[in-house]
Amino acid sequence: MKITIFDLEFECEYFYIHTHSIVEKITFNNRTFYTKLQKEKMPIDAYLFNQYQAQKLSLALPLIENDCVNYIVIEYKQDDWQAFYALLKHLLKSLNIETAQAYRNSNENLFQLFIPQNKISLESSYKIVEEIKHLLSFKSKKSYKVYPDNNLPKNFNIITLPTQKI
Repeated sequence: MKITIFDLEFECEYFYIHTHSIVEKITFNNRTFYTKLQKEKMPIDAYLFNQYQAQKLSLALPLIENDCVNYIVIEYKQDDWQAFYALLKHLLKSLNIETAQAYRNSNENLFQLFIPQNKISLESSYKIVEEIKHLLSFKSKKSYKVYPDNNLPKNFNIITLPTQKI
């Protein structure tokens, strides 16, 4: 199923709806992960999409499909997201990354930067993520996340859909 949000396109077989209770528990690399995201294997219908646009529910999509990635995503959950965005633009230029799309999810006070990739392998995406993390470690606090994250199970590399474009 193809899902388009703003100018982002996702090709995935399922989506997630945020719930208020824990839905799944997974043990991975001697760590236990819990999720409040309910997996749905049906297309997003008009009612759900309208609920999402009205910010009455949060939808999420898997970032990894068939061991390939179409976006590298940087998330930041602080009030000073504008300063972080300015820093990111500078750091990405030093990595020769010219294209990135910025969004916010106002429900969760979440800034998201999507870096388009063209179905790159997980290994290649992990290398890019490590380069970004390395540069950010010199300049920023640790209140950011970069996906895909090789410290998470593949099915926990899930991205909450943004609610507004910057």
